[in-house]
Formats: sequence, structure tokens, C-alpha cells
Amino acid sequence: MSNLPANPNHARAIEAYRAARYDEALRLLNTARAEAQASGDSAAEARALNDLGVVNQHMGKRDEARVQFEAAIALFAQAGNEHARAQALGNTGTLLGEMRNPRDAAARLEQAQEIFTRLGDKQNAALTLKWLSRMYMQNWNFVEAIFAYERALARLEPLPPGQALLRRFLQIPIRILQR
Repeated sequence: MSNLPANPNHARAIEAYRAARYDEALRLLNTARAEAQASGDSAAEARALNDLGVVNQHMGKRDEARVQFEAAIALFAQAGNEHARAQALGNTGTLLGEMRNPRDAAARLEQAQEIFTRLGDKQNAALTLKWLSRMYMQNWNFVEAIFAYERALARLEPLPPGQALLRRFLQIPIRILQR
């Protein structure tokens, strides 16, 4: 979900979502989207679409969420907002992972982390790689999961002592697999 935006309906939608009033959040986000469309504000429309996708994903309406995420990605690209586009790509990747579409999920998550990395946002790049690792684990692809998690930890240098120890532990199978 976005930080509180300028549009009052969008802001109230986020508050409703955080309070688990999902139907109300959907209604308010649809209103915010219509207002953004009417005023020609494609960036606000993209934010509303992305957040509609988040709410619909949470409610189990995956097909609707996917359409909304894809529309948000296109609008963010059109507006030149790469950071928001990466967030929407990451949202799409996690959704596709839930839908048991690991190949497309991995492609979207990789795209998102590449953009975050290019923009210098190490935290979101690492978080996206952690989601990628989780998706690989859920699909029984343990080798790829280890590689993705190790890449996530590499983005977070310097690591706290516990994560540094975990990274050293993960590097053992990685070295074996690379031989």
C-alpha cells in the first residue's frame, strides 16, 4: 500500500485497508481512480490501481489484482516513475507466485530488483530478492532459493551478526553447487 496520498478518497482507502475494512477500501480506491482519470492524473491513477491490486490480492481476487497491477505498471512506465513501477512489478511477482506461476513470478521479481538496484534502493532490492527466494522455496526449487537469498543478503552489507553468520552458512552449499 502507498503512503498516504493527496487524494482524500485514496487516503481514506488506505486507512480502511489497514483497519481490515476491505470492501470500503475497494470502493474508495475505485472512486480515487475515477477522480484521477477524470483529472488526467495518470500517476494518481497508477497508485490507485496498484493499491486496488493489493486489496484484491489480499481478498483472494487474484485475476482482478493481476489486471490492476499490470495496468499500474504500464502507467508508471508511461509516467517515468521507475521506483513505483518496480513496486508494482514486485507486487505482480508475489501474486504470480501465489498463483503457482513461478517462471513469470521470478521474471517480475527479477525486473523489480534490477530497477531497485539501479536506483540505489538496496533495501527494496533485498526485500524483493527475499520474496523471490520464498517463492522458489514454495515451489521446491531449493538451489535457486539459496542463491536468491544469498543475493538478498549481499545487498544489505554490512550485515548484523546473526545475518552475517547465516550468510557464511549459506555460502557453503553455494560453493559446492558452483563446482
